[in-house]
Amino acid sequence: MSISKLTELLPENVKFFPDAEADFLSLDKSRQIKVVKALQKIAAAPDQFGKPLENQKGRPLAGLRSIYVDKKSLRIIWQVAESGKIEIAVVAGIAERNGLFAYELAARRRLDVNEFVKRLLDQLSKSR
Repeated sequence: MSISKLTELLPENVKFFPDAEADFLSLDKSRQIKVVKALQKIAAAPDQFGKPLENQKGRPLAGLRSIYVDKKSLRIIWQVAESGKIEIAVVAGIAERNGLFAYELAARRRLDVNEFVKRLLDQLSKSR
């Protein structure tokens, strides 16, 4: 699935951190479809869906949320950002549920994801 096709399928309040976009594109088509369906559900209430994560030793994850997809074989991790009254789900990572790999991946990306969210919110506020 191409990114242009993906953007057509997702609600406007779901955004991909660039590395998470690459995570998505690396999945086979059947798994991509399952991720898109999960993201459509997340979009309805980004701060209510999934489980909130907490900081762990070496893994700063507070403020992120997580769900399983594809019979619990994949994990989607996202951050909720607010732009006015609109909640935006920014996907930080999509990874195999292999031990703590997905959490470690999101933790490594955390600072860059935060910067991405800040730029995204700045762009959205300027466009209003």
